[in-house]
Amino acid sequence: MSFSIIVFQGPSASGKSTLQARLGLPRIVTWTSRAPRAGEQDGREYHFATREQLELMNRQGRMLEINEYRGNLYGTSISSLEEAGQDGQVRSSVMEAKGARLVKELLGERALLIGVSASREQLEHRLFERKVSIEEQQFRMASFDEEIAALSQCDMVIRNDESQFHVAESIIDYIRLGLEQK
Repeated sequence: MSFSIIVFQGPSASGKSTLQARLGLPRIVTWTSRAPRAGEQDGREYHFATREQLELMNRQGRMLEINEYRGNLYGTSISSLEEAGQDGQVRSSVMEAKGARLVKELLGERALLIGVSASREQLEHRLFERKVSIEEQQFRMASFDEEIAALSQCDMVIRNDESQFHVAESIIDYIRLGLEQK
């Protein structure tokens, strides 16, 4: 089986981005309507565009998905997914459950969906440790049950609680090793 993209999904603070970084694959660069932050470059962290540009791309059928978060649009272009793997290099992405499902529908067996889970208590503790405001914590945790339920669509689920970090990292290391041996 040959994967073009590995997609991580799960609730906020479950460790999706951490495991994605450990895997060490090039990321699919997604789109946003928010302004670049200090040090960010167009095409590296995000493709930066106006809200109007993203809405037009979406109407033209060029976007797999678009989500609004805190007044800004975020989305993934279909072309970036279709191009994944064409150069022989597997890509990775972190997505919400809906986007991950759409990637699987678009790419079928070329997409590996990895769910990342942890207990509600762990996630709340991580957000607290990150000094995320109470309002933001509540906002992020509001979708916890839905995100956990959506893990059933994944090809595999990695438990990433405090006591399981080493296991989660080992699983990612094995996946990376398997990809390197191709």
